[in-house]
Amino acid sequence: MSTTATVGEKDPFVRLPARIIFTPRGLEMVGASPAVKKVQSRDGLPKEGLESESYNAQTIQKLVMKSCIEEINVNLPDLLRKRFEIISTNNLIVYGVLYKKLTPSLARTLFESSVVKEYNRKNPKNSIVDLNHISPQKVEALQQNNPELIEGIKKNLREIITEKILGATSLNEEDQQARVRSLPRFLDRVDPRIWFIFYVISHTGFKSAIERTFASMIYSYLQHTQIATHLSNLLMEFVQNAEKAHFERLIVKHGLADRSAVDGFLRDPENRKKVIALAQKTGQMLELSWTMNPERNTIGQQYRILIAISNYGLIDERLSQQLARKMKTNTDGINLASFYGSDEEDGKLGAGLGLLYNSYLEDICRQEGIQYRCNIYPEPRKEKTTVRIDITL
Repeated sequence: MSTTATVGEKDPFVRLPARIIFTPRGLEMVGASPAVKKVQSRDGLPKEGLESESYNAQTIQKLVMKSCIEEINVNLPDLLRKRFEIISTNNLIVYGVLYKKLTPSLARTLFESSVVKEYNRKNPKNSIVDLNHISPQKVEALQQNNPELIEGIKKNLREIITEKILGATSLNEEDQQARVRSLPRFLDRVDPRIWFIFYVISHTGFKSAIERTFASMIYSYLQHTQIATHLSNLLMEFVQNAEKAHFERLIVKHGLADRSAVDGFLRDPENRKKVIALAQKTGQMLELSWTMNPERNTIGQQYRILIAISNYGLIDERLSQQLARKMKTNTDGINLASFYGSDEEDGKLGAGLGLLYNSYLEDICRQEGIQYRCNIYPEPRKEKTTVRIDITL
């Protein structure tokens, strides 16, 4: 799957060594490809999939949108050097789900809008109540005979929505720019049948009303881009924590430095290389995975994403015993506030930022009615800890 991008062009490949496991639908789509083989899932089970040093971003996102991928998992001796690739993978998955939900969400809002209801009231013989009732032939004819018309509609909406985004004082600059960048891609993924409805209604006395309705719908839907932004930030905080604990365990266990001197030891690039080589040699890997299994984890139009980051180390013996006692009575794991709120963990790298990003996500998901959980699952006997981020879009 590896290629070289031409100078000046964006590399279409994400250079993240990973195992990609297919759903039954995915296996049907790839057919008898020689690249498909038994690969190990995050849980250690052999499953049908691919294993590669890199993957095509557009292809993976399309497979996510078609519910063809069950899991992407990564096992490496270090992860922070792959920061860009991890964030890219996370965004591909989250945006893939958002694109998949876009048309059903817009259709539902559109048919419930006052402008469509009023149009139907005045045009009972030509009422529009369901996407499936729209003639595919008429949609195709519009696309073939008037492609510039649809592009003109998109361009006009893009200008209206961009102005609205940049004028929203409640949004910080990062969220504004994320929405403006995402807007053309979201518009391009709107179902042609929805553009057909826009075209039909706009050629009556409802042009201004349908334009306002569309702009409002897409502006509102773009709020979900905050989830991708803050989820990636939170994920990288956990990756940073995991890598630090992972390295610390190796350094102390193999007598390379005292626990109190670990930070100083790792500042030397050569020492860092030694620790990475030691992790590789001893098989002590960091584990990162995204699970999206629609057959088991999806209900109706909801799509569940489970992100897990596992590492050895993280907690000292005293805290291990405390967490073990908690885990005996709490099988759902330990929430972030409880874990980072303990006195023993006040100095943990990234604790403050981790809690802050988690708080952002909790607030956004609560406002949007989205299920979200983030818990820590310690395994004291294995000296291993897993963070699980569970979100249902």
